[in-house]
Amino acid sequence: MLGFSLGRKIDFTYQTNRWLAILTVIIFGGFWFFSGNPGKSLLIAGGFFLCWALAREIDPANDLSAFLAGVVFLLGAPFLEGIELGVIFWMVLLIRLISKICGKTPSYIDLLVITAVTIFLVFSQSNSVYILLFGFALGFSYFRYGKNPFLGKYALFSLGIFLGSLFFGLFSPGYILSLNPGIGFLMILALTILGGGLVWILDDRERLYDDQGISLKPEWIRLGQVFYLLSLWFFLFFENLSYATYFIFYSVMVGVVFFSLILKRFFSKLLGAN
Repeated sequence: MLGFSLGRKIDFTYQTNRWLAILTVIIFGGFWFFSGNPGKSLLIAGGFFLCWALAREIDPANDLSAFLAGVVFLLGAPFLEGIELGVIFWMVLLIRLISKICGKTPSYIDLLVITAVTIFLVFSQSNSVYILLFGFALGFSYFRYGKNPFLGKYALFSLGIFLGSLFFGLFSPGYILSLNPGIGFLMILALTILGGGLVWILDDRERLYDDQGISLKPEWIRLGQVFYLLSLWFFLFFENLSYATYFIFYSVMVGVVFFSLILKRFFSKLLGAN
């Protein structure tokens, strides 16, 4: 159980990965050219890349849904400020851990890296909700990896640390509704609709494979989706993320749901005709 296994290698022999790299560079250069702000341009390009990566974890069967999610993000990106890229990256790692899309049992290095990112977010965001969600992810993984005893103990340990953090005031409820009740209500409504669509569209008959070429049951992808939605509910009520970060999370759901309900049939007919 040595080595980091949650980092998925970008294989440029695949056309979709080549397009991802090209588009990311074009987005960075384009925004820099028109805005004259290389820092924000890099943030937007990084947001596009992580939005694509997150959508791929949520919907690994469809390459195009991830690009659609990235396009949705770009529509609002110029008007948004302060993307917490670390939160998006953290979410990607945890979903990979839960679904086992990388095809390997998590190593101690994997858990050490995720623990380090979690600790960083706790202190940078001044919020222990990340410890709680990390504990939930470990609990999901406990069942995913055949009731792995180490993961079970680590999950209980993380939840214990979270309970201890309550005495230090690192957990505060009611952010999104107290900041802007109108926008908060719309975000809750959108999460309810898109979240339901996200779980509903997954086809149990879809053939899925991990990075090692081994068959992957759709139920494990759904488990990652459930964790994703659970995390968003906790973020809405117990974390003060920027609207830009929420926009990435919602862009992922819009891209995946819209592609599966509408565009997937169109592309299937188009490819079938050829």
